[in-house]
Amino acid sequence: MFKSFLENNFSNVSDDMLITCFVNLNKEKEDIWIKINNEKKSISIKMGKDNTMHSEYIYNFINYLEKEGVPLKITNIILEYFFADGTVDGTGIRKITFPDYKLKIKRKIAKVNKYFIKNEELLIKLINRFVIGRTDILIHGTIDDFTYITKDEVVEVLLMSKLEPSSTIHFSHLIFTSKGRNNEITKYILGIKWYKLLEDIEKIRQNKNLSI
Repeated sequence: MFKSFLENNFSNVSDDMLITCFVNLNKEKEDIWIKINNEKKSISIKMGKDNTMHSEYIYNFINYLEKEGVPLKITNIILEYFFADGTVDGTGIRKITFPDYKLKIKRKIAKVNKYFIKNEELLIKLINRFVIGRTDILIHGTIDDFTYITKDEVVEVLLMSKLEPSSTIHFSHLIFTSKGRNNEITKYILGIKWYKLLEDIEKIRQNKNLSI
């Protein structure tokens, strides 16, 4: 599996080449770097079904959207959805469950999703922000059983899926969530999850006719 992976992603790989791997000790998207000759690639490693791709302070994200020209009516819906307490700052009292709250504001959710579907250039920027960063390849699995997707393929497969309906605020298959609405610390931290990551990687691998 490793040999096939390296042959597919590095140039002119041979059995007698020295392969060097570095671990990234910082909390960044890339977990390791692999170097063969003068070619070095950054790798992000994911395991399990949760597949959290990104987290950040909600207002940092809102500031980013505002700088990208996203209208106030859209960012306010995102905040209302995020806090799910009838406010845009988390100061309200939650009176109903989150699934019921989503149902209550489903038209607003649809408006947000429609906005990002129409603005593909911004959607690509968000994909890079949430998933790619400086990562060249994303691996999913374990040492004995893994598959992978390149940064270009990440954008490709997510744009292919951007029209799929969802009851959540989402950016294609990237689902916008809260780290924990009932906790005073995590209630301000957003999470981006890619539940269909493995399914999407398999889709790309089949389309490319490549194993692993």
